[in-house]
Amino acid sequence: MYRMLAMTASFQSLAKDLRALRIAKGMTQQSLADAAGISRTTLVQIEKGNDAQLSSIIMAGQILGVTVGVLQESPEMARRKQARADNQVKLAASREKHLKIAVKFALGGAQATALKKDALRIVKLWQDKQLCSPVYIERWLKILNAKPAQIAQSLATMDDEWSPAMRQNTPFATSPTMP
Repeated sequence: MYRMLAMTASFQSLAKDLRALRIAKGMTQQSLADAAGISRTTLVQIEKGNDAQLSSIIMAGQILGVTVGVLQESPEMARRKQARADNQVKLAASREKHLKIAVKFALGGAQATALKKDALRIVKLWQDKQLCSPVYIERWLKILNAKPAQIAQSLATMDDEWSPAMRQNTPFATSPTMP
């Protein structure tokens, strides 16, 4: 019967499992080392969880009837990758919302006027109560103090290094016309 043993970052769990298998099979360190084509010293290092060549670990595992697999990432790394992917989804959703707002500005009319008025009110509140960084306030005022068509253009082409932060700190978040 084969089972999979996964190498972790510390090798300690793997070392313990390999040693337990060797003992359960009634093998000495020397007999396993000879059968695997490695030195007894190398096997001792493996069983202690010290660094060893992957090929030596795999050979010892094969003799013991197990396949040793290498995990390409730790659970922590998997969580980080998932968090980054989740963040990318949020950023894409935020970009889409701002593109929809850009369309409303491009269409002009009462809805664009109301959006601009609400957004300017929010930015003024940020400024008066010091609720937001002056950098964001300045950038949003520059965008919002333009004509609706220019606001639409700015929102639609917001793709510089500040864009994700600008969309996160948006005066449109509380707007009743936010899609």
